[in-house]
Amino acid sequence: MKEDIEIFTDHWVFTRSIYLHARELFENRSADDKALMRMTADMFFGDLNRVFNEYVILQVCKITDPAHDIYKNDNHTITFLLEHYDFSGDSSILKRLGELNASMQAFRNKLLPARNKLISHLDRDAILAGHPLGAATDKEWSQFWLDLQEFIYIVRRKVTGSSFYLNGVAVRSDAGDLLKALRRPPRYPTT
Repeated sequence: MKEDIEIFTDHWVFTRSIYLHARELFENRSADDKALMRMTADMFFGDLNRVFNEYVILQVCKITDPAHDIYKNDNHTITFLLEHYDFSGDSSILKRLGELNASMQAFRNKLLPARNKLISHLDRDAILAGHPLGAATDKEWSQFWLDLQEFIYIVRRKVTGSSFYLNGVAVRSDAGDLLKALRRPPRYPTT
């Protein structure tokens, strides 16, 4: 069972990195940076932004799915971990994990329309309506990452005996270096 939390943690280190890449490239960028991306490869950067956003939304919804699918297969989710580890010996930890799960489930509910109608499926009515689905504020995203970090910390501590801080591991993206490279004049080999 120790392997479950290791796999879960590794997956979320990767997903957090994708989230940070998206923020580094597309959030709070100057007008010059946005213009540089449009002039260099407008479709590529637009597509990349969409792929990053859809990927992270899908991952959040997947880990907050039920522990089992309709075919009774196990889903590697928060609920699955809560069902398979015994936290009954410490009521304060059990209570806290329940609070964290409830907070992440509430966040999921904000994202779920985007997942169900645009990411996992192509709902014709949703597409034709053209309304944004699954929008969450920066504050809500920050809270999700804090909740997930605390959840992983508690479960890992209980299962492996080791501390782990998700937001401490995936703290930086080097995606901004791409924009720096695009600002440099091209280097041509000398003959």
